[in-house]
Amino acid sequence: MLLIDCHLTIGEHATLPSAHQAGDRAVVTVPLTDGEEALLARLSLPQIVDLTTALIAEPSENPGGDEASTVAVLAEACHRAGLSVEVVEAAPGRPNLVATLPGGSDGPTLLFLGHSDVVPAGTGWSGDPFAARIVGDRLVGRGATDMKGGLAAIVAAMGALADTELAGRVEFVCTADEEAGGLGAREYVAARGADADVVGCIVAEPTGLRAVHAGRGTANIDIAITGKAAHSGRPQDGCSAIAVAGQVLSVIADDGQRLVQRPHPELGPATWNVGTIVGGQGINVVAADCRLGVDRRLLPDEDIAAVADDLRGRIDELDLPGQASVTVTVDSETPAFATALDDPLTVGVCEALASLGLDPVPQVWSAACDAGFLHRDLGIRSIVVGPGDINTQAHQVDESVVVDDLLAAAKLYALIAFRLLR
Repeated sequence: MLLIDCHLTIGEHATLPSAHQAGDRAVVTVPLTDGEEALLARLSLPQIVDLTTALIAEPSENPGGDEASTVAVLAEACHRAGLSVEVVEAAPGRPNLVATLPGGSDGPTLLFLGHSDVVPAGTGWSGDPFAARIVGDRLVGRGATDMKGGLAAIVAAMGALADTELAGRVEFVCTADEEAGGLGAREYVAARGADADVVGCIVAEPTGLRAVHAGRGTANIDIAITGKAAHSGRPQDGCSAIAVAGQVLSVIADDGQRLVQRPHPELGPATWNVGTIVGGQGINVVAADCRLGVDRRLLPDEDIAAVADDLRGRIDELDLPGQASVTVTVDSETPAFATALDDPLTVGVCEALASLGLDPVPQVWSAACDAGFLHRDLGIRSIVVGPGDINTQAHQVDESVVVDDLLAAAKLYALIAFRLLR
């Protein structure tokens, strides 16, 4: 039995004796049974590496809007693993994949979740970013960490479970467009609808094989400001959109200070960040337009529509020139998520980590992922845990993952499903 009453933030480390410490309580490792050892022995590291390599070879860059070739490779691997596969387009050329273990009982469902898109490779790589190669103990290639290694580990785990009798269903969902607008996740939750009989979701994002039970969401907000052009020698004849933008920036800064006073007990405060500002046409012209690109980090159960409405209300209270107008538009959103520390899903995942000699103490992170859509729209609890590191590898030149961690992830996923659905 695993007893937990605290968490660490990613970047902190815990020692790993057989009896771990989490706050004032012992975290007891549950030894693997003979049946579990036999299950894990079915997994093959070379097969996982081969599938990761094949997935990396299909670029699926986003922006780019073409995850189809990656999903085709993934679908074929799922078929070979004995899974039932359905491919549904979330948009033209941008399919979601849903794979299930055949013969599952009518018991609860355990979901595994991942995404097929990767960020653009960019420049500066030491080799072809889509020709995966092993350097030392690491597999290098765009998507190795985020998150084609995680996808391969899920498929391997489900293949190992294919001949195992479980008291429930195992479903693997791979979405399109996670790196941008969350198109695939939104289409999936809309098609699935509410389903109370879900034990939870395991998201294979890179966490260094540590269990993340809560994470903030994110929204991109566009603020368009219109003024009136005039000669800079007579600025009173116009209305500077840049000057109005300064007033809007003050509103955002003030609201940021308000948010600091209302932190989430584990995730900290919601935040604003103005990442871009573009405006004006020349030094000798009063600026007729200005645009702000704003990031808003969200806490669990925050509604971005309400956040945007509140911002509009604060801007409306400003003493703006009559010729000025300000439009606030939400361009994209990924909701936050949180699963309780004492939830059976959190406890089960941490127990499996401990059994495999991995850090079992649950953590939080500041990144966002598709788990937020399941949390908000379907009420499904999620734990994010996968191979690779979000901070030092994801979205970076020469992205890589420790090869042995791919096998460790597959073992973890198989063990979680076996224990939660026994």
